[in-house]
Amino acid sequence: MSRDTLGRDYKLLDLKEGATAQEVRRAYHRKKTLYSEGSLATYSLLTPEQREEMLDKIERAYMRISRDIQSRLPTPEAPVSPESAPAPAPLRPGESLGAYLKQRREELGLTLRDIANSTRIRTTYLEHIENERLVDLPAPVYLRGFVLEFARVLGLPDPESITAAYLEMAKEENS
Repeated sequence: MSRDTLGRDYKLLDLKEGATAQEVRRAYHRKKTLYSEGSLATYSLLTPEQREEMLDKIERAYMRISRDIQSRLPTPEAPVSPESAPAPAPLRPGESLGAYLKQRREELGLTLRDIANSTRIRTTYLEHIENERLVDLPAPVYLRGFVLEFARVLGLPDPESITAAYLEMAKEENS
């Protein structure tokens, strides 16, 4: 699919390229409602055939954009494969764990939004983890799951030990 086609799809749904999946879903539902059979906004302006044609265009645009967004996201079940990405550098003694996670994410060309969409962890929490803003992070039981899933999506070799080290650092900082 060409970028031109995607650009037209985003324009049809009144979106900027790079919109989140949630923004795309909302725009799709707004447009679908606007052109629905009982819509007062368009019933006198369009014939039933024109309305159906527009609804079909909206549906196809939504499907193409959704596929494009999904194709760019890693999934928790299938983190970025080692074949397609460079092996992560080992964590150096004294290196900040948050900086290590950020460096790996950037090596993979992923944004915090990509990780958030894949893991369902808020981007603010991911940012706090990377910047080690411990006072802004949730309780350790949640933090453990967040760091573990973050490390898994990044394809790090031992997410459990990274999580344990991060929690230990947070515990020491809060003591």
